[in-house]
Amino acid sequence: MKKTSLFLLLFAPSVFAADPIGFAFLRVPVGARQAAMGASFLAVSKDVHAIYYNPAGIANLPMRSGAFGYLNHVLDIQSFFGAYVHPHPRGSYGVAVNFTDYGDFTETDVTGAETGKTFGANTVAAYLTYSRLHAERWLFGVNLKLLRMELAQYSADGVAVDLGVIYHSTIMDNLTFAAGVFNLGKERSPFIRTKEALPLNFQLGVSKRLAHLPLLYSLTLLKYQDEDLRFRAGGEFTLSKSLYLRLGYDTVGSDQKVGTDRDRFAGVSFGLGFAIHDYVLDYSLSSFGEVGSLNRLSFSMTF
Repeated sequence: MKKTSLFLLLFAPSVFAADPIGFAFLRVPVGARQAAMGASFLAVSKDVHAIYYNPAGIANLPMRSGAFGYLNHVLDIQSFFGAYVHPHPRGSYGVAVNFTDYGDFTETDVTGAETGKTFGANTVAAYLTYSRLHAERWLFGVNLKLLRMELAQYSADGVAVDLGVIYHSTIMDNLTFAAGVFNLGKERSPFIRTKEALPLNFQLGVSKRLAHLPLLYSLTLLKYQDEDLRFRAGGEFTLSKSLYLRLGYDTVGSDQKVGTDRDRFAGVSFGLGFAIHDYVLDYSLSSFGEVGSLNRLSFSMTF
């Protein structure tokens, strides 16, 4: 029963909230490093996961890069993310796939009686990305996303575009600014008849690597249609050449409080990163208060 209820929340118009917008899986962050920083990654570049957070962020990747991530959602819902970026003199090209398997569910009839059958559900988003560096300080990027949801014998498809820009300024010793619009598109074919809107959102962000402290911080403002403005903040401490500590917070945690002792952790995240030569292993733990906590693992490399 608990898994069915959570499935309805995730497959319904929003994650952990009710609104009329569909394709809720597009709201779930990817990457352990990024999730540990509160998903505040709009203004951070040189990371293959920027395909999801801001396609402009892959423009200055100097080498071919790949990443694979795994999310163990509450109640054993499994999610996988894989990406590859290929730098080129004319720009950087990227591809990525984000797949979620919701497991098997027991089928019931209109009276609630079990039929003895089961059904499955899954979602997938495929990314095609292009990003380019202009005049050394400007980075521009675009995603084309193909979307699909399957529920038992039904399916729905959509297409969307993400647009992002990053500017490495000279203000405050190289403060970085970023902006983006995400999920511009539409549902092409619905489950039955009614088409749902995509979770269109607009973001503004800044980031900076401090000169006299081994800290990278990032701040992001996020606005979904018909929702309040959200704020994300994250920081990454470089403890050594091989070890990183990350902390983050997302104000969405305030919407997940239900009056229990676990409320104080809702929206908080932390994680660690381990680097060996060109390989990085990242872990993060994100709290959703009484709903539970999400564990993520990511592996990335350059070659």
